Amino acid sequence: MLRRHIIQAAIISLVIMVVAVAADYLVSTYLIPDDRPYEATTTIVISLMVAPPFVFFLIHQNARVQLAQVSLAQERADRIAEVEAARDAAEAATRAKSEFLANMSHEIRTPLNGILGMAQALESRHLDAATRDMVGAIRDSGGTLMAILNDVLDLSKIEADRLEVSPTDTGLLETVEQVHRLFLTAANEKGVAFTLSGDVTSALRLHYDPVRVRQCISNLVSNAVKFTRFGGVDINTSVQKMRDGRSHVTITVTDTGIGMDQPTLLRLFEAFTQADGSTTRQFGGTGLGLAISRKLARLMGGDIVARSAPGRGSVFTLTFMTDAAKGTATARMSERETVPGHVARLRGARVLLTDDNAINRQVVRLFLQPQGAVLTEATNGQEALDRLGSEPFDLVLLDVHMPVMDGTEAIRRIRASTDAWRSVPVIALTADAMSGDRERLIGMGMSGYVSKPIDQSELLSVISCVLGGEVIAAPASASKQASGDDVFDDLLADLDRMTGS
Repeated sequence: MLRRHIIQAAIISLVIMVVAVAADYLVSTYLIPDDRPYEATTTIVISLMVAPPFVFFLIHQNARVQLAQVSLAQERADRIAEVEAARDAAEAATRAKSEFLANMSHEIRTPLNGILGMAQALESRHLDAATRDMVGAIRDSGGTLMAILNDVLDLSKIEADRLEVSPTDTGLLETVEQVHRLFLTAANEKGVAFTLSGDVTSALRLHYDPVRVRQCISNLVSNAVKFTRFGGVDINTSVQKMRDGRSHVTITVTDTGIGMDQPTLLRLFEAFTQADGSTTRQFGGTGLGLAISRKLARLMGGDIVARSAPGRGSVFTLTFMTDAAKGTATARMSERETVPGHVARLRGARVLLTDDNAINRQVVRLFLQPQGAVLTEATNGQEALDRLGSEPFDLVLLDVHMPVMDGTEAIRRIRASTDAWRSVPVIALTADAMSGDRERLIGMGMSGYVSKPIDQSELLSVISCVLGGEVIAAPASASKQASGDDVFDDLLADLDRMTGS
């Protein structure tokens, strides 16, 4: 490299010397004439003394700059490669975590479906008070486990930026009253007053996600009831109409519980955080509820803030933005308002139940047979296709994860078939409950979706919708209160099952 620099310096110096001599000649001869003959010796000597070292210095410095640029470019490329590798590793870790959570969700929901399903089936029978209390304890414990599982899944969705809200026209007071009813028994058992306040009327309907709002309020009320031994808990609801037509909703949950100090308040909304270790041991919980609720509130254009002092209770304020209701008010019947005489009857409906888990099939059988359905069972997708090819069915209940042939391949083949049963209604009964699972399965051709653990009311409602009937959500215990006509329907259903007609 040095030899090359010397050669370059010599060539450039020669060029400079020639140019200098020529310029000096022109100046001496034409611009500043002199009687003496022109001598180029001085110019050549000066050029040879100055140009070569100066040019060599410039060439050498240029080479150093180029080397530095190459080094910087290489370092930049290495940094980019490291960043991309770290990003790929983080994305792979996120995918692995999501897959792990999805698999764990599936594995936990499957046995939980058996626990909660059998408990629901037991509640529909004639039980003595002590046994009914035990069944209730099973359902409550299963529900708590389900809530923890949902919290973990929600946290995973938040980290993956996949948490979504689905606004719909809903009565705000109705949402708040649902939470009030849910925790009223627990408050009464502790001797804690539980009240509703505010000026919101039942006629007010807004466009928001009632499930997510109910989730936020439930987390706040659950903590308030949990940490309040004396006094009361109050839910205050207010709505402020904005100039752009939207509404700013404020829901304040006030309690007279144990309260918190300032350091605790500062870390209160961090995931997996509670007041201290003794809180978890004494009151339970994962410490995810408030973190998730704040994320949800901010996703809905609001926030959750807290004020508290040790021994003086706490005040949690949930705010979120809503649009005006987009449709007309429609009468909807909740599970508590359902008239027992309107229990869903599937008398004579031929249902193909496909699930590789025997307990899951037993749970669905206990849910549907009392409604008069005639069930045929299959343990995988291939068996289901064989059954569909040999006898007619009104409905297929299809698990997604099965051996031999899974539910996704089965629904693909059903919809691609040229036989008449290609249009049979198919409801996915699956433990896949991650964000987007419902949309993915419906996109594959499923007519409906019910996640495990299966709730009897939800299953009957989805079946009713898919089969074109009225939306119903009958309590499990309603069969005990059936009228004489309902009993007659049950007898007809039994005859149908025995005759196979």
